[in-house]
Formats: sequence, C-alpha cells, structure tokens
Amino acid sequence: MSTTSKTPLTAKLDLPLTAKRDALLVILLNDCPLPPVREQFGSYHDIFVSLFEHSLSASTPIHSSAGSKLGSTKHTLTIESYDVVQGVYPSEETIKKANGVLLTGSAASAYESDPWILDLVSYLQNLSSLNSSLKLIGICFGHQIIARAYGAKTEKNEKGWEVGTRNLELTHTAKQLFTRVKISVHQMHQDHVPTLPEGFESLGSTEICPIHGMVKFVDPEGPKTLENVSIITLQGHPEFNAMIVNEVIEVRERKGVFSKEFAEASREDANQHDDGTLLGWKLLEVLGI
Repeated sequence: MSTTSKTPLTAKLDLPLTAKRDALLVILLNDCPLPPVREQFGSYHDIFVSLFEHSLSASTPIHSSAGSKLGSTKHTLTIESYDVVQGVYPSEETIKKANGVLLTGSAASAYESDPWILDLVSYLQNLSSLNSSLKLIGICFGHQIIARAYGAKTEKNEKGWEVGTRNLELTHTAKQLFTRVKISVHQMHQDHVPTLPEGFESLGSTEICPIHGMVKFVDPEGPKTLENVSIITLQGHPEFNAMIVNEVIEVRERKGVFSKEFAEASREDANQHDDGTLLGWKLLEVLGI
C-alpha cells in the first residue's frame, strides 16, 4: 500500500457564515463510475463534491440586504480524494489534520479478498491510532467495509438487489440524528451487513435490508447528536440522483444483470423523491461544520 502521493483530486467549497473553522474531508475512492455516468457527472470525487455543494447551498441562510452574495464565508471545506484501488492513500500528516474520512461505494464486494480490499480493511483498523478525533463516514461499499473492519460479517443478500429510492424505517437513534421521521435515499446494492459490529447502533431498515446504516458514538452514554458521532454509515447513496441511477440500470439491464421487468420497476423507484441533499448536510455536520 502506498501512502504517498500522487496528487489527490482536490476541491474547495465555501462554508456558511455559521461555520466555526476550516475543515478537511479525505475521500477514499473505491471505484470509478460507469462510462455513461462518468461522461455526465465525472468521477466519484466530482459526484461527492456536487452533493456537498448542493447541501451547503440548501443550508446557507439568505442575507436580508438586497444584492448580498449567498454563501459568503470566512471558512472553507477542502476535499481531497485518493484512489485506494490503485494503492494511493493520504499521508499520515494529512490524516492527522483531517476532520473526516469518507469511503465511497464500489462494484466490488466488501467480503472479497482482493489485495486492495484487504489493504483497505487493515488501513481502517489503524486510522484511529493516527487521529483519535477523526470522523469516519461510509457509503454503500464504504458502509460494508467499515463493518468488516470492525468485526462484522458482510455478504450477498439472499433477497436480491435493492435499486431505486427507498423509504427507510428509521430507528429512534436515526430520528434523533436526522431530526426526521422518514428518510428516502437512492439504492444500488445486492450486498449487505446482516449484523452490527460491537458498539454500533442501527440507523434504519427496509424489507430487503435489515441494517441500512449504522453509527458509533464518541461517548456511548452521551447525547444522540451528530457532534457525538465517531462513525456513521449509510447503505444507500445520498450522492446519487435519478439520472445516475437510471444510467446504471440501463447498463445492467443491457448486460443481463437486471431483467427487463426488474429494470422497469427500478426506474420507477429511481424517479421518486430522495433526501440526498439533506443527508449530505447531516454528514457535514458530523465533521463539526
């Protein structure tokens, strides 16, 4: 595993006036988007940057004076992304100053034994020794690989694929964290985490998937707040939109992965409302923004 640098993909986003400090989010890229998705939306770095841009815009208070600029701020969110499939990881110095690390989705399965997956599991198990206050965020494959790193099983779901927008049955803890009684989020997975790692709490479920995210708190006896979160994961994809999901459905139907009937039903689901922008903001709040 290389901890040195190829230069990471980097973006800087203005934070709202309420932000107390600059922040650094490291993204570990576990895949590249399918070609038709990449042509329209770029890399997963670009897709996550777009999510956080929209989340910040939606959260920015409107100034009362006419003609004032929205989003004017003194603080910045820096996002640095590294291709860990190619063995490129951030330096120890970067991790020591980072506020959080986010792991993306992947077409790979978290239970496989590819060298890069084993390296990633080992890397996650040692992260807290470099930065004990680091926040860890996992999305889809990222959710599953964090579960594996912390001792839980990941596997192919015998109930099959879950594709398109789903309404999650939130746990009491999730309702407190998200200040919502219902969350809808895009899905694209057939693997899942059937049981929680020790010390984690579930965030929600669907009929197909019993654990749709999990959380570990800095202080397990403390308040169920985003500030107290140490690790948070989502099985779904807040960074996806209907166009991205429909492109993936199209490719997988053409390859025979999805039947025509399943693809048609999934397209209907993909075109429903999703709360990705809200979830993007909640993930930023975990970083202390």
